Amino acid sequence: MDAELPEPQLIASLARRHYLEDVSKVQLAKEFGISRFRIARLLAKGREEGIIRLEIIDPSTDLPMLSEPLASHLGLRYVRVIGSNGTDTDVRTQLGSMGAQLLGELVKPGDNLGLGWGRTVAEVAKNLRHLPPITVIQISGALAAAHASSPIDNIREAVLSANGYIHDLPVPFYVRSPEMRRQLFETHSYVRGQFEHLDTALVSIGSWEHKETQLYREFPPSVRARLDQVKPAGELAGIWFDETGRVLAPEVTRMCMTLETHHLSQTPRVIAVAAGAKKVSAILGAARTGLITGLVTDRDTAEALLDAH
Repeated sequence: MDAELPEPQLIASLARRHYLEDVSKVQLAKEFGISRFRIARLLAKGREEGIIRLEIIDPSTDLPMLSEPLASHLGLRYVRVIGSNGTDTDVRTQLGSMGAQLLGELVKPGDNLGLGWGRTVAEVAKNLRHLPPITVIQISGALAAAHASSPIDNIREAVLSANGYIHDLPVPFYVRSPEMRRQLFETHSYVRGQFEHLDTALVSIGSWEHKETQLYREFPPSVRARLDQVKPAGELAGIWFDETGRVLAPEVTRMCMTLETHHLSQTPRVIAVAAGAKKVSAILGAARTGLITGLVTDRDTAEALLDAH
């Protein structure tokens, strides 16, 4: 009988079935031939004696045992790692909470904050509820498939209630030609001029290799074919790069309403928010471009990045 096992082994067996396999105490009582009250006592004893160790990871708490070595590994100044769980949507929500915490630490009164586009950036913006008076600048045009996830709309109320300012860029992301881009930026020259004066920028990272980027649906077949030809690892704010950090396909970027590499290079703090196994190469490439100074990601992604060379 399992009940005749030495007590430490019995406790370990009960804990494995209860905590890892979600078997109820009533079911365990039948299976092990002991009362559910004894099971409860044994589980409590197991916790007291250290046989059972429960780890609860709060998704809103940084994991310094991963964030600190990851910052060193990637050469980044600001890194936060969360213990995410659930669906992709759940993970984006959790990343959004941590991203908002980090920006809350970094953004000061009078700062200029640049917001890119994307679902995870939108989640960060949604969580930025208490802000000092700042100016927020939209640094990328809107994605046609993502009107429900507008970062600039998500942050608008918090900015205006703090007596801050919002500068929208009411244009599509992809505009078909460099000439059309030039004309639109002439129309919105004031907003474009603010790209030169950013204190902090928030961007997402997309993976072209795995089509884990909303931009895939924005481009016509000819542009997709060009990107497939150069094989970028990923993109941030419409800037394409390989895993070594080499910038690719600038002619594609010149057909997009977004800032340029020199704008990010001169911005003191550029925070990327991204997670997922399919984005590991893209995150590595983004860090190696030198265009980002910070990253918010999750535990699994951090471990994969630390294993990468």
